Amino acid sequence: MEKEILEKYKKAGKINAEVKQEISHMLKPGLKILDLANKIEGLVKKKGARPAFPVNISINEVAAHYTPSFADTREIQEGELVKIDIGVHIDGYIGDMAFTYCSQPNHLIKASEKVLEKAIKIIKPGVSISEIGTTIENSAKAQGVGVIVNLTGHTLDKYVFHGPPSILNVKNNLDHKFKEWDVIALEPFITETNGHVKNSGTVEIYRYLMDRPVRLMEARKILAMARDEYNSLPFAKRWLYKKFSPIKVSLALRQLGAVEALETYPVLKEIENKPIAQSEHTIIVRDKPIITTKPVE
Repeated sequence: MEKEILEKYKKAGKINAEVKQEISHMLKPGLKILDLANKIEGLVKKKGARPAFPVNISINEVAAHYTPSFADTREIQEGELVKIDIGVHIDGYIGDMAFTYCSQPNHLIKASEKVLEKAIKIIKPGVSISEIGTTIENSAKAQGVGVIVNLTGHTLDKYVFHGPPSILNVKNNLDHKFKEWDVIALEPFITETNGHVKNSGTVEIYRYLMDRPVRLMEARKILAMARDEYNSLPFAKRWLYKKFSPIKVSLALRQLGAVEALETYPVLKEIENKPIAQSEHTIIVRDKPIITTKPVE
């Protein structure tokens, strides 16, 4: 990896850690999640970076892909498990990290942090997906908890926020081995017993897929923004309201979805409504792995 690229990965991860620290005083019951999202995304830009995806603020049984809508009024409630997943990029080089907040002590949060720590300890050149998955599942079982079976970690690359191969959080027989300087994100989702997620149908996050002919002028402009301004990384529907009216946004997204010009990210919920905790870090594979999103001590 070139030194300049390494420094961009490190800078993106450092901003992740700084943003987490700076918002920590805000986190309390009664906080509107829209205010929290705006604050996080604003801090990322203020620090000279860009969001790699809309901040995910997923609560309780919701595992991922919930970002507030333009007029979202939801507030954090006492005792809720609030998963905050923040993506930052510097010229396309991404830091991806997540943590879980709760106003009360919660064993699922501690378990998710310990499972992630255990997995990071085995990261080195030559480690396989099978070894990582086995370590995560065994660590969860040792603490008396389970994992979300159909959610995975992933690789990162320039403007690629969820690259192949998927890094399973359970035992598997995948023999893919990671090489020195590979960039990966590990993110165990922890619940009381092994669980699964499914699409809820709610969509607030989109991503450019390909150019397609569409009739509505606003649809053409949004598609160009998704491709050029957001560099084909995910964007939030609420971001579009700065330039377009809500009615035009809805019509445009409907047209773009119909011709499959955009990818959609439905909110993911646990099928039995079991609460979930999540922890995530970005790691550069080395004999001594570089955890880019870990706060500097």
